[in-house]
Amino acid sequence: MESIVMIGGGGHCKSVIDAALRSRKFEKIFITDVNLKPGDNILGCEVVGGDDKLPELLAGGVKNAFITVGFVKPSGLRSKLFFMAKDMGFSFPNIIDPSAVVAADAKLGSGIFVGKTAVINAGASVGDNAIINTGAIVEHDCKIGDFAHVAVGTKVCGESKVGANSLIGAGATILQCVEVGNDAIIGAGSVVIKNIGASCTAVGAPARILRRWN
Repeated sequence: MESIVMIGGGGHCKSVIDAALRSRKFEKIFITDVNLKPGDNILGCEVVGGDDKLPELLAGGVKNAFITVGFVKPSGLRSKLFFMAKDMGFSFPNIIDPSAVVAADAKLGSGIFVGKTAVINAGASVGDNAIINTGAIVEHDCKIGDFAHVAVGTKVCGESKVGANSLIGAGATILQCVEVGNDAIIGAGSVVIKNIGASCTAVGAPARILRRWN
């Protein structure tokens, strides 16, 4: 069994560690976070320091890493950390809770988190470092972009697309064949019935654009 380092020690880290422990795929789990003290622990896993400890961990045989920072709008922090660790030479396994259901023909990138009871259905594809959180449903033939976050209890109906770096807020619904652009935020509980462009926030039922940037 191999070891892994979790980059980021907040609340999302707890969910990922719990799934990793339940999967029994890793012998040892380390955590880096500049805001935590070395020697602290999360669910029994040791905080070893900040991200400056990553080269030391890699040299010591820890070849796997995972980004455990949640959605931080719209800074791209998760993608920056992902590429930083990838350039160092870390590999990014997927961490899938044993209670989740992933179709045999679903296409998964690397470094993906799939939370408890989440579903990724037939023909769907999920990009690198995406989060399919607790109870979320990604239906048949959907495309979820790199670094997207499909939050708790969200439903993405068949053949829909969610762009890179986007957040689909908790309990939101994306109707069939609808597209959400890159760097978009869909508010919690919203119902998206038509395409939403890139770099904006949309809320409501039906969802309407509240704010644009760039």
